[in-house]
Amino acid sequence: MGRNGLGVEIRESSIRLSFMLDGKQQRKTLKINGEAIPPTPANIKYAERMAVDIRSRIRFGTFSMKEFFPEDESGPTAMTVTAQLDHWLSAQRIEDSTRAGYESAIKFWKAAPCDKQGHKLGDLAVRAMVTSHCLIALASRPALSGKTVNNYVSVLREAIEMAVTDRLLETNPVEKVPRAKHQKEPPDPFTRDEAERIIGALLLNHPGQVHNLVEFWFWSGMRTSEIFGLTWSNVDRASDTVLVTEALVRGKYKNRTKTNVARTLILNSRAKAALARQRQHTLAAGATVFQDPRYGKAWDDERAFRRSYWTPTLKRLGIRYRRPYNMRHTYATAMLMAGMNPAFCAKQLGHSVDIFLSTYAKWIDGDRNAMEMGRLESALGSDAPQKVAQG
Repeated sequence: MGRNGLGVEIRESSIRLSFMLDGKQQRKTLKINGEAIPPTPANIKYAERMAVDIRSRIRFGTFSMKEFFPEDESGPTAMTVTAQLDHWLSAQRIEDSTRAGYESAIKFWKAAPCDKQGHKLGDLAVRAMVTSHCLIALASRPALSGKTVNNYVSVLREAIEMAVTDRLLETNPVEKVPRAKHQKEPPDPFTRDEAERIIGALLLNHPGQVHNLVEFWFWSGMRTSEIFGLTWSNVDRASDTVLVTEALVRGKYKNRTKTNVARTLILNSRAKAALARQRQHTLAAGATVFQDPRYGKAWDDERAFRRSYWTPTLKRLGIRYRRPYNMRHTYATAMLMAGMNPAFCAKQLGHSVDIFLSTYAKWIDGDRNAMEMGRLESALGSDAPQKVAQG
């Protein structure tokens, strides 16, 4: 047993802090999840840092007993990681789709084990959380992709940073969690033959609105939210163009696109033909161009379309599954393989030129890559130095 100048008392199986508050001597045993922490070197250093922080807060009038000692009977429980995550989320001004991603991350952190005993990270007091808790939580789910890990860590980092900003913490333990390495998945477009087989199968089995939707999707390259939110008021028959200004995300309209930049989409013959056929179905209503034919209203989201039409069609045709968004990739690569100007293609898709080039670099030159390399190989063959025979 012993006591240092910081008021840290080292006992046989625990650590106790001693400090003065409002003229009264306070002695508090450090606990995590109701159990006293053992006097290991690391825990002693932690206790010393806490003792310094307590004295500093007492001096500046910002000390709260319940924050440092959540199990103290004299006050309510301190802010837990779960409470901090919920508090942070309530302060965000975000789209519903973004909120759904945040909620998924928060659900993970609340339930993830953070030590060998299986205690949940969400149950920890914010002040008791250390970097190793986060690492153990992530290690419990080794199958998570690098991208998902980084998204989850970003949410926790920002939530705990709010606690630092609110002066509940001095430092953010999540800052030391390293970023996971991951490689962006390359585009996986359908071949021209696959696209035509899908369109043909829908013409046979689901003629009308579903067939029109898919053919237009393949040959316009619009984003899912843009095509579901397209209204007849933005279709210009005189110029054969579509003004892309709106989106439908999780059943809610947004008066802007994903990139917050409106664009004019020039229609090709296949896209125009699909729109011409669609007029008889929804033009009179004057609202959304493409609707779920079963209910006569706009598609709420992609799931209903996938479940009822898209997935069964690909399975029936024996075509490897790719989500409907890959119709957009198919249009992009089709334009490039036709030798169209990348800057024009980028404008059609609503990309910056840099993003478009980096995303579709593989298709920029089409089959010309092999032709150009063939010229080099021919030159190498004719100019190759003769091997000198050794006597």
